Amino acid sequence: MSSTLRLSRTLASSSRLTLTQRSFHTTRIARDHFLDVDAAGFQKRALDATNSKPVLVDFYASWCQPCRVLTPLLKSVTGPESGFDLVTIDVDQHPEVAGEYKISALPTVVAFKDGKVKNKFVGFRNEADVKKFLGML
Repeated sequence: MSSTLRLSRTLASSSRLTLTQRSFHTTRIARDHFLDVDAAGFQKRALDATNSKPVLVDFYASWCQPCRVLTPLLKSVTGPESGFDLVTIDVDQHPEVAGEYKISALPTVVAFKDGKVKNKFVGFRNEADVKKFLGML
């Protein structure tokens, strides 16, 4: 039995697992979607004059059927590989922001660049029209 015990100890000491330390590297997300922002979030994202990247602001309401179709489309064309950020703002929750930009019909998409309005469209647009709009910015 003593030889079996020694053999067990020898095997245990020779078969130790070697653990390696993994390191992780993170970077700031360069592009993102900022959904359902409030007035402060809108101010921070869309009106930032130091941000040279265009920001699409989707003014919508939960009861608006065309808005329900347009918002996912905007999310898909403003993904991480695109050069655009997306901000959505509910006009029923934040009427002061909608009033400031004279939003009278939904959906309305306003494009900001360098903190200023560059272009906008009102109503539903298909993917090709949205990409054409983005190409004009």
